[in-house]
Amino acid sequence: MRELEKIKFLDNSLDNWLWITGIMIIVFIFKRYISKMLGSLIYTLFRRYSKENKVKIFNELVLAPAQWMILLIILSFSVNLLRYPTMWNIDFHDIHLQSILNNTLKLLLCLSFTWFVLRITDFIGVLLADRAAQTESKLDDMLVPFIKDSIKVLITVTSLFFILSNIFEVNIASLIAGVGIGGLAIALAAQESLKNIFASVTIFLDKPFTIGDIVQVGQVTGTIENIGFRSTRLRTYNKTFVTLPNKLMIETSVDNLSMRTFRFVKTTITLSYETGQDKLESIVKAISNYMEQADFIEKDYSVRFNEFRENGFEIALEYNIREVEFNSFMELKEKVNFAIAAIINTQGGYYAQSSRIVELKK
Repeated sequence: MRELEKIKFLDNSLDNWLWITGIMIIVFIFKRYISKMLGSLIYTLFRRYSKENKVKIFNELVLAPAQWMILLIILSFSVNLLRYPTMWNIDFHDIHLQSILNNTLKLLLCLSFTWFVLRITDFIGVLLADRAAQTESKLDDMLVPFIKDSIKVLITVTSLFFILSNIFEVNIASLIAGVGIGGLAIALAAQESLKNIFASVTIFLDKPFTIGDIVQVGQVTGTIENIGFRSTRLRTYNKTFVTLPNKLMIETSVDNLSMRTFRFVKTTITLSYETGQDKLESIVKAISNYMEQADFIEKDYSVRFNEFRENGFEIALEYNIREVEFNSFMELKEKVNFAIAAIINTQGGYYAQSSRIVELKK
């Protein structure tokens, strides 16, 4: 060991280099296991707040930033044990190389810690979302992602100010006071983002829709899955994911389909002229009786012989089904269609066929 101490490399003994290199290799190899141990300790703090085992979700969120944070902490500790080489005393535009290297390491450490805290915030959001889902109110389902995003923005801004102040030695107070025209330009650039943020507050106060509601915005129809800090996300019937700015959600007419108390059906049936007037009247009366007796149909229905078509008598039907859930509505609508088909068959009616006249010329 004494012989290794005598051997110098970049102003540090060889045994110091070997020790530090060995530590870094060990940490790099076992960083995943070390981060899992750290994660397990942190997870115990949250275990009481969840009835289900969320350790898999926790590991997916936290392990990657924890690994980098641990690696950078050990690297920072190791670098401080070494003497800065005199041959590296180089300045770049009056900035010392040692200062650049130290600040780079501090910057990476701050970024990894911020990443770690943001992922912890995401996990807390998962726990709160599970609890919100167990309550009848949908307001907490809306608030959880909004509060989570707000906290993440606050963490990011705080981290940015800390980096500017402690690493780049920027006077934050002077920076804010002296933004001037530059601040005006930034404000103009951030105008749309601010509008979306204020729009999200309006959505929470007015509650025109909540998570789980089916809404139609312009040509887009889908289920609200998330109301965030800047945007609202919808899952369409085709299972695609559509993200709409909150500003658009309050400036555009939003049709909340989940707020309706029933679903409206409007259709027509055309019977052949071979059916005859007597059978036509019997069919219209029988369908009306069915509508009157069906307990899932509103009593403001309408069944009328509407008009004469080229190929037969047209019966117009309008009715409301007391069911808003789509699959249940379709089952009841199908039930009505089968009942009408049975009535027409029982009364001896004939369905009209599409007529097509073909004129042949010599």
